[in-house]
Amino acid sequence: MISLAAARALIAENISPFSAKAAPLAESFGRVLRQDVFAKEDLPAFDRSAMDGYAIAADDNSEKFRIVGETQPGATPKLKIRHGECARIFTGAIIPEGASQVVMQEHVRVEGNFIVPLKKHGGTHVRRCGEDARKGDLLLKSGARLGAGELALLASLGVTRPKISPPVRVAHFATGNELIAPEQKLKPGQIRDSNSTLVAAFVRQFGGEIFKQERVADDFDLLLKKSRGLKKSFDLLLVSGGASVGDYDFGKKLLGALGFQIHFEKISLRPGKPLVFATRGKQAAFILPGNPVSHFVTLHVAVRLALEKFSGANISWPLAKTPLAENFDFRPDARETFWPARVKIENGELVARALRWQSSGDVTGLTGANALLQLDAGAEAPKAGDVVSVLLLEVP
Repeated sequence: MISLAAARALIAENISPFSAKAAPLAESFGRVLRQDVFAKEDLPAFDRSAMDGYAIAADDNSEKFRIVGETQPGATPKLKIRHGECARIFTGAIIPEGASQVVMQEHVRVEGNFIVPLKKHGGTHVRRCGEDARKGDLLLKSGARLGAGELALLASLGVTRPKISPPVRVAHFATGNELIAPEQKLKPGQIRDSNSTLVAAFVRQFGGEIFKQERVADDFDLLLKKSRGLKKSFDLLLVSGGASVGDYDFGKKLLGALGFQIHFEKISLRPGKPLVFATRGKQAAFILPGNPVSHFVTLHVAVRLALEKFSGANISWPLAKTPLAENFDFRPDARETFWPARVKIENGELVARALRWQSSGDVTGLTGANALLQLDAGAEAPKAGDVVSVLLLEVP
């Protein structure tokens, strides 16, 4: 049994990033950028107005200014502002020669062809050339995941076909004679399959795509046949169940028959001890412990790393310190524990609440989970008010 840190090191060492491919911006949301992006020109590229108003020289203290023209966005002004003169200007328009300040239209009185400033000294209201970025500045680093803001920046830079990682192709089998589809009515001894939904949502969240997902009975030959049928069409194989040592836990045997090299099969983790990781060439596989809470934890502490490595993403391990809001029923364990938790803002501060779960099969304990409370092996139960470590799964 190895530590989680050692397991993560083995995952990182044995998975290589995909080759990057150019793709349209419309297809790049949520994908990982695989190139450094630099400013092609100064941003803004010219001095421009930040307000609707009147452009004047900042050092001109005239009591009133004659309106000598108008400057609209998208047009190049052909006028020069002299002492005692101004130009009507609109937000985003080029500041005309001779002007260096925009007086807001709310701060002037118009008298025929003149304006009288009612308030002149409230800032220049000019966005200077290059104040956001200079030509050649590094604005986005390779490895960033592209959200709405990043895509808007790429568009503003004229980067319309960024180099990105293709999605990780994931095949998933949920094993167990007792599993039925969520829409089916339960019979004695059956349980509805929640792991398939959990895995699909998780994979989609972190840039992968499920191209094959199926429930399979506890039948080694059947599972082997279906797995062999995938051939090389997947990057990552996930099998729910079969990671332990029971008579029907044949995950390790499956990977051996498929020609995978097993790197570890047990980690010092609670929940999630029986986790198997293996590779075959550029492909990777995990046999996940069957219970949903174990699934949730191992997906975030191990499988997420594999998705990030395939995608060339910046590796995320956002541990934070925050007070514990209240006591919870924690018993010390010889393994490192990652306990589902909810981190939220209360009275202007972040606090963490451990979520209640009876066992690793208790899916009710995952509702609202956006963090994992990290507790060292052998650690005593923390008390309300103690500062604890939490692994953030999303922004609270």
